[in-house]
Amino acid sequence: MIARNKKVSNYIPDDLSRLILSNLSLKSLNRFRCVRKSWSTLFENPYFISSFRNNFLSNNHAYYEDTSLLLHQTVPDDKLVLYSLSGERFENGTKLDWPNPFEENEPSFVISGSGSINGILCLINYTQPNARVVLWNPTTQEFLVIPTSPFELVPHMDVDIVRHGFGYDYVTNDYKIIRQVICYHKIDIDMLYLEDIDDDPFLEIYSLQSNSWRKLEYDIPINHTENGVFLDGMVHWLNESDDSDDEDEYVEAYLLSFDLSREEFITTLAPLEDVSFDSEPVLLDLMVLNGSIALISNYTNLGTFKIHVLGEFGVKESWFKLFIFQPTSIIVYPIGAGRKGNIFFTDEDGKLIFFSLSTMIVEEVNFVSGKFSGKTVTYKESLLPIGEKNE
Repeated sequence: MIARNKKVSNYIPDDLSRLILSNLSLKSLNRFRCVRKSWSTLFENPYFISSFRNNFLSNNHAYYEDTSLLLHQTVPDDKLVLYSLSGERFENGTKLDWPNPFEENEPSFVISGSGSINGILCLINYTQPNARVVLWNPTTQEFLVIPTSPFELVPHMDVDIVRHGFGYDYVTNDYKIIRQVICYHKIDIDMLYLEDIDDDPFLEIYSLQSNSWRKLEYDIPINHTENGVFLDGMVHWLNESDDSDDEDEYVEAYLLSFDLSREEFITTLAPLEDVSFDSEPVLLDLMVLNGSIALISNYTNLGTFKIHVLGEFGVKESWFKLFIFQPTSIIVYPIGAGRKGNIFFTDEDGKLIFFSLSTMIVEEVNFVSGKFSGKTVTYKESLLPIGEKNE
């Protein structure tokens, strides 16, 4: 009898174990799938997938606590404006004024990433020489102009600085910026002067603690998209393998993640086949969705969207297909993600809409009229001075 009771007490019914597992994070779930054979096929069970999806969307992730939605929009005459949106259907907007550190009549910035970090936004001013960077806290109105890099002035070369990434190193309590520097030979310079000048693109990284830039050594092809997103101490971009002269050669798309603490790259193959950034008919976009890295794939010829979320960096098999849907409205391009499983898109007429993954309903953003150009950004207020440690 004692042996039987012990055996019964160690037994967990399958329906109860599936219920428990459906509440785990994707990373934990991927690791538990190897414990039992029946757990290894969980993602083949439609009931489990539905339960996991509902939990994923309904859990109030700490990433969104006390956050608001900012709308970064390009208006006529190529002016860049910023609004704070409110209301159930984003019907209200309050315009925010940019900082003016360069004494410009109408300063214009783009925002690096998809959200603030400890209340700080990283702004890139492309009207300034070599893309000047400003850290800005809209709550306190404090801003900090990042010093120029010694690598910006290369003799006899024109320099472009692109592909910024902004993040926070939780180990050293330091804010860091990573970006790519591309050099071009000046047309009017004799090539004899350029024999000893290296014109290969390179990466540089800025540390707020040291208030300085330095070159970053790496051994991975860098061909990533412009907009990097920050999550879990890493900056993430979409990347693809080296361009090939052979048009028939397959170009792999993958997630490129830079660990700000170890200053190392991690690659994760995308859950896609035979696609790259320029391939048709697939449009790709990367965003943070309910505290996870999400890849949005738009198969334009099919009118089908696929949403994958990543469980573990470096493991292609840990991508989970969260949704496949064919919305009734013609959704064209993803703009960003908000709270409660809202994803913002533009439709075929260029209007800004949001799609609720919880209700599967598409609605227009009432505050915006006409065609939209820009992106959405999540923002969390903070009274911390820029550079103060986040305890």
